[in-house]
Amino acid sequence: MRLWVLSDIHLERRLEWQPMRPEFFDVLVVAGDVDDDLARAIECVALIADGKPAVYVAGNHEVTQAANDPVLASAAGVIAEEYGVSWLECTAAEIGGMRFAGATLWEPGDPRHAPSVAALAAAKADVIVSHFPPVPSFAFRVLPFGGLWIHGHHHGHADVTAGGRRFVRNALGYPDEPVARPAIPDLVIELCARKM
Repeated sequence: MRLWVLSDIHLERRLEWQPMRPEFFDVLVVAGDVDDDLARAIECVALIADGKPAVYVAGNHEVTQAANDPVLASAAGVIAEEYGVSWLECTAAEIGGMRFAGATLWEPGDPRHAPSVAALAAAKADVIVSHFPPVPSFAFRVLPFGGLWIHGHHHGHADVTAGGRRFVRNALGYPDEPVARPAIPDLVIELCARKM
């Protein structure tokens, strides 16, 4: 399965954006901070996926806006379903024989962090998607047999393997923002389902 990985598009700071599309991908995976309007972010993820399956977790920008609008927060799952987007918040989805679990995650110390870690660990997923990066000690609990963790929040690109677990960040960031390792707009990761 080929995953097109993106995060931190920050459309609220861009006048326009045309994604550099990979030639081939099976699933679009977006790790948050698409737009500070949650409904618009979900619609944008669907437009980028262009009919292919999409997995999306909200970032801190979308969640902050949704927290101030309880009607939107409760409707987000319905909106995502209408657009064919798998919006994950302490939930999981099966796509093409691969199990994805996702959550915004937050940072340790935030009351939302521990329940997010527990939900991700219980999902027994092949691929974890979060906006905030994992803390290594929790990552080993969530992916005890190895796997892939995609996250965002810190802008730029990173691809690290530790203890049979691969951690990928591909966060586009703000326009003209200097970052040490810029994101790769058409990054595709190819992987096979884990054998249990």
